[in-house]
Amino acid sequence: MKNFQVLIEQKNVLKRFRNKIFGLLAQFLPSNTLRLRFYKCMGVKIGRNVFIGKYCLIDDTFPELITIEDNANISFGVTIVAHDASKGKTGQVLIRKGTFVGTRALVLPSVTIGEKVVVGGGSVVTKDVEDGTKVAGVPAQLIK
Repeated sequence: MKNFQVLIEQKNVLKRFRNKIFGLLAQFLPSNTLRLRFYKCMGVKIGRNVFIGKYCLIDDTFPELITIEDNANISFGVTIVAHDASKGKTGQVLIRKGTFVGTRALVLPSVTIGEKVVVGGGSVVTKDVEDGTKVAGVPAQLIK
């Protein structure tokens, strides 16, 4: 736990402040293009033809650990986190090509969501999801 706190403290204070401001503003911007630019400025890696809905919360402490590939659709109010302070861990989050993440879903650290996956609304994704599957629930489980 102590190493996690040291890691956060070592990050540039101005960079963290900028990320918090960009993340907050991006949630409310009416244009998807502007939202994507703000998230990219934070350090999130975003592919082509990606949609991120309004009111999404994308980790502003470790945005560089989040990758969203081409043709992904992140629906309204989704939360994507790359760290868990309660467990003192960080982890890469990868959302692969053609994936749809439903409204108010939560994607936790160290998760890879495969290509052309559908994540049901309100689901909590706690582990990797294989390509071409549909998952839903808390925690998210295979439904088809």
